[in-house]
Amino acid sequence: MKKILITGGAGFVGFNLSRHLVKKGYDIVVLDDLSRKGSEINAKILQKEFPKMKIINLRVTYIDDILKSENFDLIYHLAAQVAVTTSYENPRGDFDVNAYGSFIIASSGIPTIYASTNKVYGDNVNDVPIKEGESRYDFDNELQGKGISENFSIDSKKHTPYGVSKLTGEFYVREYGGIANRFSCMYGEHQYGNVDQGWLTHFLLTKLRGEKITIFGDGKQIRDILHIDDVVRLLEIQGEQIEKFKGEVFTIGGGFSNTISL
Repeated sequence: MKKILITGGAGFVGFNLSRHLVKKGYDIVVLDDLSRKGSEINAKILQKEFPKMKIINLRVTYIDDILKSENFDLIYHLAAQVAVTTSYENPRGDFDVNAYGSFIIASSGIPTIYASTNKVYGDNVNDVPIKEGESRYDFDNELQGKGISENFSIDSKKHTPYGVSKLTGEFYVREYGGIANRFSCMYGEHQYGNVDQGWLTHFLLTKLRGEKITIFGDGKQIRDILHIDDVVRLLEIQGEQIEKFKGEVFTIGGGFSNTISL
């Protein structure tokens, strides 16, 4: 039986992944500092459903002793500071968690699968010509109807501190033979629609509460949405075949057929 560590295991992706893998018979250890709103709820659910599951309340920057004392076969590194706004307010904290924390995990020698972000492309995406339709925009070149792949340039003068820290973590993970996934806009069960995370759920819950939604721009901007069940299935496949994909980076999205405009 594989022993797997899931950092950020009480977060949206980590919670769903933990539940899935433990039901498949894996020995799952969850590490989470429970700082994100809703994570404490998920941790309680996991503990109730799986009393034997080990849940460690710890910041990822203090993970050294855990990595040395436990014999993990695989790490899903999902713990992160996730908000662009917070990365401007506290860039040092953002660096510590996303860059330094990822370095500790990647350099441990344990095979690692990392949750990165599309923010690693920086301001380059704003230079792609766009085409305006009645209710949405689309790229107006060879990317039209497709989108941006992992071959798109990450060399940009403007990434945001969050984009820089996540890209740094990505480099370390790949350098030590891990896999990096640049995820698009995910949604699904046990996402709480917090500000700066889970915008689709946030909009739906705000609407259900009868509250006003603030939309920046003209509403024609589009995003491809990605369901958590597809994310979990992908991560499981990567974990089973990590030797095949080690050192690689993937852009993970819902695809053009799953794009929506506001």
